[in-house]
Amino acid sequence: MGLRYQPLAACMNVSRASTKLVRGPNGLLETRAIDEPAYDHDRLGRRLGLLIEGAATNLLRYSPAFDNALWEKNSGVVVGASTIAAPDGSQTAMQLDLPGSAAGADGLYQNVGGLVASETYSFAVWMRAVSGTADITLGGIDGPSAHGFTLDENWQRVWIAEPASGATRYPKISTAITALPASILIWNAQLEAGPAPTSDIISNGIPAARTCDDVRLDPGDWFAQGRGTLAFDIHTASDWDGIWRIVQLYSSSLNDDHLDLGYDSDANQLRISLRSAGVPVVTQSLYGTLSKDSRHRIALAWDDDVISVGLDGVVLSSPDGFAMPRNFSNIVLGSFGGTDKALNGHVRNLAYWPEKLSNARLSELSTV
Repeated sequence: MGLRYQPLAACMNVSRASTKLVRGPNGLLETRAIDEPAYDHDRLGRRLGLLIEGAATNLLRYSPAFDNALWEKNSGVVVGASTIAAPDGSQTAMQLDLPGSAAGADGLYQNVGGLVASETYSFAVWMRAVSGTADITLGGIDGPSAHGFTLDENWQRVWIAEPASGATRYPKISTAITALPASILIWNAQLEAGPAPTSDIISNGIPAARTCDDVRLDPGDWFAQGRGTLAFDIHTASDWDGIWRIVQLYSSSLNDDHLDLGYDSDANQLRISLRSAGVPVVTQSLYGTLSKDSRHRIALAWDDDVISVGLDGVVLSSPDGFAMPRNFSNIVLGSFGGTDKALNGHVRNLAYWPEKLSNARLSELSTV
């Protein structure tokens, strides 16, 4: 991630109490150590940016070990080892042969208890065809649901999201839609709360968790109190709910002096919040809509009497009549205080200027 105004790169700190799996420059999944920034890449090795995610738990047990007894098989379903490298380059991928019998409903599944009925969960699995193409079905969170996918010989992480039924919940791989036999390779299944899967979490005998990314910039001599401009180049999550954050600037507490830029997914709007001495000064939805799984450039600029936000070349500003706080000592990127309400996406680039730029310049900076 390029940070425009030196020494921003040197003052970025990442805290995360767990390891994390992201793709490296070679296109393979790699482990990032505790507190190591998770710079992510695509299958071809092109950099996607810094991946900032909230805490998550893989509710499945033995998530890559599909031959474990907790993974139940209908009659005729066969699971075995494979010599083809898994998405992490290891020899841990497994072959799943689906007979297409019983109208294709026969498959591989794991019964999961403890899900909250009507709450949304996502189910993701790495898959590819053994050769040629294969049509498979994912379902089972909402009873006998069915979502179809076509696989080729490239690894892809396919996923569904749906509300949990009030009865049996069994995330399942089958050929229920086509009812045709299929031979595929599979690696690491993940079931987690929320409308879209986050990065891979490997579980063994018990569900496994990954902690939130706490990404911060330490304000120093480079940071001008009372005025400034931040320009973000981000790639959003595949789906979201609630209010998630892009940046927060605050003093000793988020309940005290703060400037907050986030996204209200229920209202489908960008929103800003400004507090001074704990009192709300500006709370404004800016009517800027973000698309899911898409690249956006967003500019945030502030000074006494004005906060401006640029998105897609359109700049909207707050009402005037206030003094901007001059005691921001925390700058948090992509989450609420480094604990929750995370971006769950990539920060591709970030630039800073120690002044409020003109609206014309903000329009340029917010155009992809």
